[in-house]
Amino acid sequence: MKIIRAENSLSLIGNLVFALFGFANIFILARTFGEDEFGEWVLYLSGMALLEMIRKGITSTPLVRFLSGSGTVEEERSIVGSAWFLSVLVTIAGIMLIYSGLLLFPDPIHNKGFDLFFIWYPLLSVLLLPLNTALSVLQARRQFGRILNLRAVNMGSFFVFLVINYFWLHWSITAVVIAHLGSHLLASLYSIVKGWDGIRFIRYTTKARLLEQLHFGKFSLVTLIGSNLLKSSDTIIIGIMMTGADVAYYSIPLKLIEVIEIPLRSLVQVAFPAMSKASRQDKPEEVRKIFYRYTGLATLLFIPMAILLFFLAKPLTLLLGGAAYVGSFTIFQIFLIYSLLLPMDRFSGVTLDAINRPALNTVKVLCMAFVNIVGDILVIRYFGSLEGVAICTILNSAAGVIVGNLFLRHDLGTNMLRIFPEGIRYIRESVLHFLKK
Repeated sequence: MKIIRAENSLSLIGNLVFALFGFANIFILARTFGEDEFGEWVLYLSGMALLEMIRKGITSTPLVRFLSGSGTVEEERSIVGSAWFLSVLVTIAGIMLIYSGLLLFPDPIHNKGFDLFFIWYPLLSVLLLPLNTALSVLQARRQFGRILNLRAVNMGSFFVFLVINYFWLHWSITAVVIAHLGSHLLASLYSIVKGWDGIRFIRYTTKARLLEQLHFGKFSLVTLIGSNLLKSSDTIIIGIMMTGADVAYYSIPLKLIEVIEIPLRSLVQVAFPAMSKASRQDKPEEVRKIFYRYTGLATLLFIPMAILLFFLAKPLTLLLGGAAYVGSFTIFQIFLIYSLLLPMDRFSGVTLDAINRPALNTVKVLCMAFVNIVGDILVIRYFGSLEGVAICTILNSAAGVIVGNLFLRHDLGTNMLRIFPEGIRYIRESVLHFLKK
């Protein structure tokens, strides 16, 4: 129990550092560039997030799932090496796809402000290979202190550049993207020097491991594409049907909602390898216990957090985006309602992956993506409302909770009534442990 609490703390600190740098970056960039250039940056990040989710689905999620319960050194080498091999193949395919799109549709890409993504992402995808693999290996081994180090190198170096650029350099948005690439290169080199990336194990790739990871990955890929579409689709659809200025306006509350996602992301990173290990050891009761405790804990934490942030929405929006974006605080308040559904939605999906039922998680996420995308298009077409787009997020999350928990009840025998009692019990145990120190 003491180890689990330490892992929770390190994971939370790591995600706090990551989020704080992210907020600071948005704070600086929103004041460095105009709405159109800032909108191009948001589109670049959204496109990057979408394709990185594709790579994560095929390689990272299977890597964490299978490495968590590995029993021998030979098995670990084979799992990591096969993940590396898959990553290289997926990266090559992605680069070919991106440049083909740039050659075939240059005018639409330029007119809609996607130039930065199509020009620079292919290089970024290569630079990210060691970093992404290292983060997955460290998560599977639950070495969250090392993940914190990598994140600090990556985000810290980019933040330093943004500060220097804001006060002294005044370089273009293209220079910012190049610096973004440089920060990821620095973190990848750091992971290689430390030996965390596992590239030396690529020679241990086996056909059996490749097929095993591909079978799992084909479902987690679709799941993660759908999950990313739930976030990126709002931005992309707004960019296509509205303007770059609207994208920038919507991005401020979208960034703010990450505040409440920080503890959830931290808990998921700890719970997933733990549930995967219990599942591979055929301990369904242990999987259920972890699911109940973490879902209950997160939901109970989110309720007071959401209430507090609801009343602080306007000053927080003003602080992050400045006076030009302060009116978007109502969008942030809508997101806070959606956040109350996040723990049950997120942990139901993670648990389905952990018990080796990724196909069911895929169905769940596709249902959510359908609700979100159709809702966004209808709301923008008939009302032109960014608040309506945010409301669609509540609807898709509710769909995820319903579908995910139906699947878990059937495959794992979960009882949703146990979530809050187990969450309260876990909080009480943690408080008593703290008081005994």
